[in-house]
Amino acid sequence: MTIDDSFRSATGQELIGRIADAFHIDEQSARSAVYSLADELQARIQRSMLSRGGVADVLSLVTSPGASRTPSDVADFTSPDVAANGDQILNVLIGNKHVSRGIAARTASTSGVDAATVQKLLPVVATLMVGELQRQSAPAIAKVASTLPGFSGAGGSPLPMPGDTFPPSGRDVYSKPDVQPPFGGNGPEKPRGPINGGSPLPVPGDDIPGLGRRNRYPGPGPASEPEDNPYSRLPDIVRRGGQQVPGSDGGSLENVIRSILGNLLGSNSGVVGTMIKLFLVRWLASTARRVLGQVLGRR
Repeated sequence: MTIDDSFRSATGQELIGRIADAFHIDEQSARSAVYSLADELQARIQRSMLSRGGVADVLSLVTSPGASRTPSDVADFTSPDVAANGDQILNVLIGNKHVSRGIAARTASTSGVDAATVQKLLPVVATLMVGELQRQSAPAIAKVASTLPGFSGAGGSPLPMPGDTFPPSGRDVYSKPDVQPPFGGNGPEKPRGPINGGSPLPVPGDDIPGLGRRNRYPGPGPASEPEDNPYSRLPDIVRRGGQQVPGSDGGSLENVIRSILGNLLGSNSGVVGTMIKLFLVRWLASTARRVLGQVLGRR
């Protein structure tokens, strides 16, 4: 099931109904706005993954335990926490408020929802999309990570799935996960215990003002809190390149991750194919706007 299929499933439709109630808009308009925003964000993800660094950035989202904070009731959709989490995701995928405003304006013009409301919807849809992308990619990413040196549990124990809850010391390891999948699914009944994945290696330039990367999803909490994400080093390994995934379906780690996420986004045509597709979509949209402008100008 692709991300697009998830939004259009029965569970996705129920979710859109709750979004409509939360933002006081009719369900048809909410559906149109959510579909438009989801399409825009999927295009941004695909564009990001054209580069190795972009693959690493997206991977940092879908392997972060805190990225998929799914609203549990209507009131949560408009909560500051959901908005802040979605804004952090948008900072990774877009990183430019002017682009976000452009996305909101285009969606408002086609959905009938005012631009101010669409701007509030954007971080919500980003949160839901990343949560679903995380849920669906988790088994494949866990399988890939288990083949890499240093990413298997001691004694052959199973590697936690991305998004699992990793309780701190003293917490019951069989408590239910804090994060629920946005489009249904019960998730693992017993979240796996923590594995020390080590701290991410620094990237040259990270500490140089104005040059260090700012578009990484933040860690699970303040530096004083223990690291609870065994996948924290995986995006940096992708960023550096050279790591190979063994097996008949293997290859470079970058391409394997790109393929996993590309399948879920409904676009797995490789770097060149994606570039051509994005160029054609942009060219067709530009042509359509120009023709429409000429037609309206003659009236």
